[in-house]
Amino acid sequence: MNRCSICLMPDSLPGSNFNSSNECHWCQTKYPNYAPKGEDELRVLLEASRNRSNSPDCMVGLSGGKDSTYALYRIVKHYGMKAEAFTYVHEGTAGFSLKNAKHTCKILGVKHHIVELPNQAHLKSFISYFQAWLKHPTTVSAGMVCVACKHLHLLGLDLAECRAIPMIIWSTSPLEYSPFLAIKHIGNQKNQFKREGTLKGLTRLVEEMIMSPQFALGIFQHFKTSLKGCLAVFPTCKYLTTKYPTVKPIMFYDYEYWNPITIRKTIEDNLGWTVPSDVLEDWHSDCDFNVFKEYMFQRMLGISYTDAHLSNQIRYGYVTREEARVKLSISKKQFASALPEALERIGKKDLINKMDLTCYEVDIK
Repeated sequence: MNRCSICLMPDSLPGSNFNSSNECHWCQTKYPNYAPKGEDELRVLLEASRNRSNSPDCMVGLSGGKDSTYALYRIVKHYGMKAEAFTYVHEGTAGFSLKNAKHTCKILGVKHHIVELPNQAHLKSFISYFQAWLKHPTTVSAGMVCVACKHLHLLGLDLAECRAIPMIIWSTSPLEYSPFLAIKHIGNQKNQFKREGTLKGLTRLVEEMIMSPQFALGIFQHFKTSLKGCLAVFPTCKYLTTKYPTVKPIMFYDYEYWNPITIRKTIEDNLGWTVPSDVLEDWHSDCDFNVFKEYMFQRMLGISYTDAHLSNQIRYGYVTREEARVKLSISKKQFASALPEALERIGKKDLINKMDLTCYEVDIK
């Protein structure tokens, strides 16, 4: 596998289009062309929703990870908003992240809500789609493994609407986008990204159901969870904005610059935010199921979310290529060793015999 001379993306990935200098398409186009709109514009939006009474101004999605923790801190301390926060919990929620979320809300004096799906719906759909992926590994079945996660958008908006809160803050950063997912970089237009539409997504699901009987069974067994999750795929999608017209969604890092060094130092110094010592990369560490998502893409494509995220950070100067290379090499070994324990936690340790951990045996140069 030949990797880009600037970042860590390989030439084996469709659309990489390496040039004569061994630079990938994403480095040539400065993917993801991240340019926040600025604090002033965010302040205008926040002021429009500020409630002059004691009622809350906004709801903030808080996983307990560093990005959402920082967003809540800034919303309360920098912009002076009266906020409430919610955390979506499921069987894969990392214990330390929920502890961080509760601790953060306590320090900031923010009312904290816990939301979840009933009857282990998240875990059941996760296991069903993961087993379907093992039999027929595709990016479609891999994506559906976490379809229940999208219910956090519905549950958060339900809560905001019920409490008559006019705005909800989300903390997804464009530097999280991976070019091998449904978010495609489409060139140098003003709108750099194109998400797969509902019709395209439905077509791919039907094709997967035809090719994989076990995947089709998962759709039928978890139809409600799957349908709503697909419809609520992104906080600003049309389905959600139509369903919840009284709650305005704000993507925090579309306005404030995502800087992992500033973010982590701020919340460590002011909130006592911590991660366990064995967590190498704090991104996505708030979900134990991330171990499986890393494996699926590593097995299919030879790279994973971490490759893409570190490559994005290289392009924006947050880490050198060598620093990222070392991190990535270590992370591959850690993800491989974490899989047996992760399977045991969900009661499926026998599945380890159906997995090929040699996919992690890569020489990263």
